[in-house]
Amino acid sequence: MQPNTLSAHLQLSPAQRWLELLRPWLLLGAYVFMAGLGWWWLAVPLAVAVCLSGFVQMHDAMHQALGLSKAANKRLLTLSGLLLLKSGHGLQVTHLRHHAHCLQPDDPEGAPATWRFWRVLWQGPYHILMLRRESLRMAPHTRRIQWLETAATLVLLAVFVAVYLWWGSLVGLVYWAVAFVMSATLPIWAAYLPHHLSEHNPAVRASAATARFWTPVLASFAFHHVHHHYPRVPTALLPRAAAELPPPPPHEHP
Repeated sequence: MQPNTLSAHLQLSPAQRWLELLRPWLLLGAYVFMAGLGWWWLAVPLAVAVCLSGFVQMHDAMHQALGLSKAANKRLLTLSGLLLLKSGHGLQVTHLRHHAHCLQPDDPEGAPATWRFWRVLWQGPYHILMLRRESLRMAPHTRRIQWLETAATLVLLAVFVAVYLWWGSLVGLVYWAVAFVMSATLPIWAAYLPHHLSEHNPAVRASAATARFWTPVLASFAFHHVHHHYPRVPTALLPRAAAELPPPPPHEHP
């Protein structure tokens, strides 16, 4: 079976698709509700969950793995990117380059995986800005939507500040702070660790076992090597793909 030719049971059912589509937005509603009550001990973890689930949704949209029409997929890519205060189309450009030239000199997204860990720590927070620049350079035909998405993130930030100044509410600014921290550390948890921990690492094996209970965030970490070979498999179904499809060649995933 070729990576882009999947059987029906490795595609989301309608119920599974709705779950994948709604999860980050339901979590966002829960965050707003808890933050509005001032229950920050629940609201902040919920904000982290929103970012992680938004990342998974955006990632599946990048690969058109959710079974949506092309137009609907593009809209979802924009919206899920905004959950992370990022340009979804911009990140798609560098992510697809990563799949085509994994950890090669012309793979800007994968660059942190080739650095020493201390460099990832101090340079990682600036890496996402470099990716924005590289995506504009590599895909001039998508510059308009990238700039529109960038403008939308700035508008959101302005709204968060205005809400604080006018009503004294920290709901938006706290969410922005969580999204900023998640972005600053993204080179660690989305690039360095997946490419440095083998599938036999105890942490990866534990994540793989847990991911079988429908935890797409853990699946994206535990089955990163499977995703590289079968990118059209939705993240939530990677455990099934790992169990049923031929394993990727050892040399394929650095």
